[in-house]
Amino acid sequence: MDQHCITFHRENSLERAKTLIVPTGTRLSEAAANAGFPLRTHCGGAGTCGKCLIRVGQQQIRACQTTVDSALAVGNLDVYIPDSSLRDNEQNIVVPLDSNSTGVKAERAGHRYGVAVDIGTTTLAAELHDFSGKMPVQTVSRANPQRQFGDDVISRIQKVMEHSSALTTMQRLIVGAINEMTTELAAKAGIAPQEISIMVAAGNTVMQSILFGIDPSPLGGTPFHASTTTFPARLGSEIGLTMSAEGTIEALPIFGGFVGGDIVAGILTVHQLPLFGVPWLFLDIGTNGEIVLSHRGKLFTAATAAGPTFEGANIRHGTLAVPGAIDHVAIPSGTNTVEKITVSTIGNKPPIGICGSGLIDAVAVLLDHGIILPNGRFAEKQSHIELVAATESDTGEAIVLTQKDIRELQLATGAIRAGITLLCQTNDVPLEMIDQFYVAGGFGQSIRLSSARRIGLLPPIPPERFQFCGNTSLAGARAVLLDPTNSKIAHQIVDRSQHGELAELPQFQQVFAESMQFAPS
Repeated sequence: MDQHCITFHRENSLERAKTLIVPTGTRLSEAAANAGFPLRTHCGGAGTCGKCLIRVGQQQIRACQTTVDSALAVGNLDVYIPDSSLRDNEQNIVVPLDSNSTGVKAERAGHRYGVAVDIGTTTLAAELHDFSGKMPVQTVSRANPQRQFGDDVISRIQKVMEHSSALTTMQRLIVGAINEMTTELAAKAGIAPQEISIMVAAGNTVMQSILFGIDPSPLGGTPFHASTTTFPARLGSEIGLTMSAEGTIEALPIFGGFVGGDIVAGILTVHQLPLFGVPWLFLDIGTNGEIVLSHRGKLFTAATAAGPTFEGANIRHGTLAVPGAIDHVAIPSGTNTVEKITVSTIGNKPPIGICGSGLIDAVAVLLDHGIILPNGRFAEKQSHIELVAATESDTGEAIVLTQKDIRELQLATGAIRAGITLLCQTNDVPLEMIDQFYVAGGFGQSIRLSSARRIGLLPPIPPERFQFCGNTSLAGARAVLLDPTNSKIAHQIVDRSQHGELAELPQFQQVFAESMQFAPS
């Protein structure tokens, strides 16, 4: 087999170029990762997100769709990678952590240190607790390394179904990331990782399954049944975790389908057992918009395929919530022109792209000013709106909002809105009867309620009924870690639930189509 010499250069950086030899047929995205330059492959290498663009000569190409062959690589090949295509920028994801700054004394016989872990599809977060209460809680977060297989759980399930080694590889990646976090937490606390003797994890069904080495393939098609609904304690050493030799890890039970332990953790955090009083809703906004309705002492659960739009995927200049990401957009009062658009960025850094909260703000503002119509189209039929001029962006490229970007937001918003509508309709609960609406997840904390209601992501109920709860997945894992009786309550919560697949309802397509429309100005 022919071999080719490739040198990877990081554009606008003094970082030393790296050269390696690869065989014919190697994808450039794979070669870049092997050279230490992992690229953004939000679509899992399907070639649809356009985030892994690199430059070869004067040609800009998608690394995940280009293989090294004799036609491309004659002699030595020089590849130039812009910062916007590098995955290592995503290690700076801003994750709100709402743990207590002081230690909490907990009764855990035989244990001194424990770790609570949130296994998000995009990001991971962990806390180290000293059960004696003498040490402050230590926290850490980082990007989920499985994102190289795609931004959403469907992409990762497909990889497992297509490649026999994918499950083992993804488990190794997540275990390695948890080990990195526990090592960092231990260093902060001045202890050895081997002094940690218990871990409690919460994540969606796919993330928990992969961590425990359980095949998530049954979720790859109807009827979307999970291989298991419980994840009892097991030795951490069995899956390669760096902790005490006798240390155990457990994960919260799941409701069913894609509604996983992170949502059980959320219910445990905000309401514990369902009550027979007024109905309430719980929504976790992410790649899967999981919804829980409490009504007449029972929990009704469902998941919607929102996709990774809120995390910047499939958006022309989309990015995660990293420093420099546009997180809020406005047009000053008294003006009605896109030339007056103002933006703010995370960390007040020069703009590099737009994250989910900024995307919601931008569309809401443009709807208010009649620049976008209720059907999602630009009123003047242009292809895009410029949010930041090229001279003001950190990339040297204008940051724009395109017609396709708006359509992607409509699809994501419509899925969640349709889920809320159908879950309430099928259980005879008018939206105006909802007494409390809990919005979970770090993303929920970053959005403006007015903008989310304007685009229809959240329903038009009184603003005071909404509660933004932050990372309830981590909070629920923490609750079980600090008090083992909460594990029993979590199982009781699941026992009182009824899971349904909304997409199987005959009225789903009609409600989904209606939900994609924005309200008139």
